[in-house]
Amino acid sequence: MMSKGIASDRDVETIELIRKAGYREATIVTARKRGGTAWMRIQRIVQEHDDMVGLAERHSRQKAIKDPVHGAIILAPWELDIISTWEMQRLRYVRQLGPAHLVYPGATHTRFEHCLGTNFLAQKCIRVISYCDDLCDRSFRPLSELLDEEHERVFRAVALLHDVGHPPASHTIEPALKSWAGFDHLDLGEHLILHSHLSDVLRDVGVNPKTVMQVLRRQSRDRILRLISEFIDSPLDIDKTDYLIRDAHFSGAELGLFPAERVLLTSRVVQDETGDYVRAFMLKALHSLEALVLSRNWMFSDLYLHHAVRVAEAMINKATYLQLEAEGFSHNECVGMFTRMGDADLHRWLSKSENDVVREYARRIRHRQLFKVVLSRRLSSFADDVRAKFVEMQYDMSALLGLEREIAEDSDRVVLDVVVPNLGANQMAQIRIITESNGPQRLITMAEAEEARPLMSALEQQSLTIPSVRVYAEPRLAPDVQKKFARLFPTES
Repeated sequence: MMSKGIASDRDVETIELIRKAGYREATIVTARKRGGTAWMRIQRIVQEHDDMVGLAERHSRQKAIKDPVHGAIILAPWELDIISTWEMQRLRYVRQLGPAHLVYPGATHTRFEHCLGTNFLAQKCIRVISYCDDLCDRSFRPLSELLDEEHERVFRAVALLHDVGHPPASHTIEPALKSWAGFDHLDLGEHLILHSHLSDVLRDVGVNPKTVMQVLRRQSRDRILRLISEFIDSPLDIDKTDYLIRDAHFSGAELGLFPAERVLLTSRVVQDETGDYVRAFMLKALHSLEALVLSRNWMFSDLYLHHAVRVAEAMINKATYLQLEAEGFSHNECVGMFTRMGDADLHRWLSKSENDVVREYARRIRHRQLFKVVLSRRLSSFADDVRAKFVEMQYDMSALLGLEREIAEDSDRVVLDVVVPNLGANQMAQIRIITESNGPQRLITMAEAEEARPLMSALEQQSLTIPSVRVYAEPRLAPDVQKKFARLFPTES
């Protein structure tokens, strides 16, 4: 299911009141209409919020922030103004890996740290990556000569803001939000970048909020901005580079480590046959690229898709959807509340639910009394039509809940999980390689490079073996669940 984005009929003013005051939309609308003490109370809360935000002073000098992964990250005054906003500071309370700390106790790092790390890599790209307008001319020049001051500022701002819209628990509850309201973290980020106090700060520091979104959405006609989009969102982007290193560092999953420095140093910016600037890699970088790609896929199997991590995520996601359904959250409330909450706020919201199942799931997460994996099947083992049905269910919580009722009488004790990670095999095949195998340097795709065939084969194999369907439940339900599931969805192999 593709994101529908934030509805065009959203009420920006009401969303901001929800974000600042934390009240339901009906309460705000009624109080605003009637006035009186209820409206005065809301206004007082909003004023207190605005007063606190107003305490922030414009920065006048650069500062260094000590990062456990990259060392000192130097931020310019205008970047410090951006990260000082409430919208960015909220990310301090959103864990990068959601509930993964239940399995890897050290994995408590946050989206805030990751955004700083991505900005560090953006700065490093500007310094160490070279470009060349003509491959026949081996005189590569610094990328900083290609980017003007405005482009550099946009690059660094986008790196800081690419995850600003992440809801609490990060990606964990996105299926619930997509299914209920039709949007994801990028849609929430778009609202903040264009319609919150953050938007005002961006304009004050000389960054156009619309330009930031054009880069994040890959919608710019400017060929330099399109190049920046490639650095931010591609199979080998700086976002993935930072989170792989950071997640490996804090979780202790050493398989996630790879020579990130060499990946940067062996990449170039060149013009393709259409005249667009594209990121390409020297042929000698293949071993480093293999380490990056394989590290990412190992991290999927050992960390991101670890059975206990996925159980916790699936339980939180289901509880969130059930609570959205129980409370009947409006579109405005979804945008306002989930750009207000941190992880602790989400847990409190679920813990106070009037729905017994939601409260139980919240308690189970708090006490780490998770359901167990009672069934796991590779998607490749099903017929094509069944496999397509499961893939469509990823972001259709209503269909998932319906199927849970079919495979278990006590469906409150069962959670169905469709695991289809984006391993990027198709996108990886299109990565550009600079080769000299037949005379002058030329551009070829990764798929065309003979030296890359082992890597592409490994990716294709993982694309077959990793996607799966899992059922989590109380162990006593396992025999009945397995029997009913097998009857409904027989496998071919």
